[in-house]
Amino acid sequence: MNRHTVIYLDTNYLSNMAKAQLGSLTDQDECEFWLSLLEELKDEVLADRIACPEFAFQREEASFDTRIDEAVGRIIDELSRGLKFNTWKDILNLQIEDAAFKFLGKDPPQREMWTTAFTSNPQASLKNRMRGGYPRPNWGADVYPALQNEIVEDKRQQKASWVTFAERTLGPYTCRNWDEALLGDKLFCIDCILGPEAWRYAKRLRNSGSLVNRWIADANMQEMRVREERLLEIGINDGNFIDFLKKSDELLNSAFIDIHSSIRTAAAKDSPKRKQLGSDLRDPVILASVMPYSDVVTTDRFMKHISATRLGLDKKYKCEIFSSSKKDRLDFQKRVKESK
Repeated sequence: MNRHTVIYLDTNYLSNMAKAQLGSLTDQDECEFWLSLLEELKDEVLADRIACPEFAFQREEASFDTRIDEAVGRIIDELSRGLKFNTWKDILNLQIEDAAFKFLGKDPPQREMWTTAFTSNPQASLKNRMRGGYPRPNWGADVYPALQNEIVEDKRQQKASWVTFAERTLGPYTCRNWDEALLGDKLFCIDCILGPEAWRYAKRLRNSGSLVNRWIADANMQEMRVREERLLEIGINDGNFIDFLKKSDELLNSAFIDIHSSIRTAAAKDSPKRKQLGSDLRDPVILASVMPYSDVVTTDRFMKHISATRLGLDKKYKCEIFSSSKKDRLDFQKRVKESK
């Protein structure tokens, strides 16, 4: 079996390649770079040397710019060839499940390592993955048609609200020491997923008056019920639930929680005067999902500084991280070529 280099491409890389294809980059050198990088990536995918799995955030972020969304979608199709990451919630759920078994002194269920993060084996040959062709993505035009216009508008409103939410949730950490701040974020994150805050948030969404929010709230509540039933099957019950949430090293130090909270805490404490961006809320979720399962990840400069230079998460999770700086882009291109 070939050993593919698993590469996650962030929106910046994908959008620049799309803009180069569409001729909307005014700098000719930039245009040539991104076009050549795209061709090299496609060649390496077809040569069975790299795998570029799709992650749902890529299409969602591209959808906010109607000038490039279809071009980005085509590039994702050409590079992923049907290989996809599981949703961040699915990845997190399996990590929570494993943490529950370990917390109770039990062995987690045996499963192929790739199944936690991917819908199919990223190390399978492209020929095997391509049998029968790869499915074209559904861009949402025929999904919940009655809600489509409201969903698009709601996405834009949510994007605008990320800044406010990030400032509110990150702000208190600036006045606490590192250990307290990190533990506080981990507990807050777990509460928002498994604890009372998860239910309070779903109820607030349901009572907001928005049709989309009611649909999201119902889906979230159903997910939480399924998760609680699974934890009960494993042995997490009323007698040990709070200890599992608040005192379990297995849960507090699981990969998603560790990466997500470490990045958020470092971003808040190291750059207290930096204006928080919407991506400061989203990028930790993306990196927490893909970093433990990728060989190479691209992200923005700030996130690379926080995750690699500041925290050393690249070494901890054995993942090379490249930013959008010119030097990093050239180093990334060299790294792609070294996959041969």
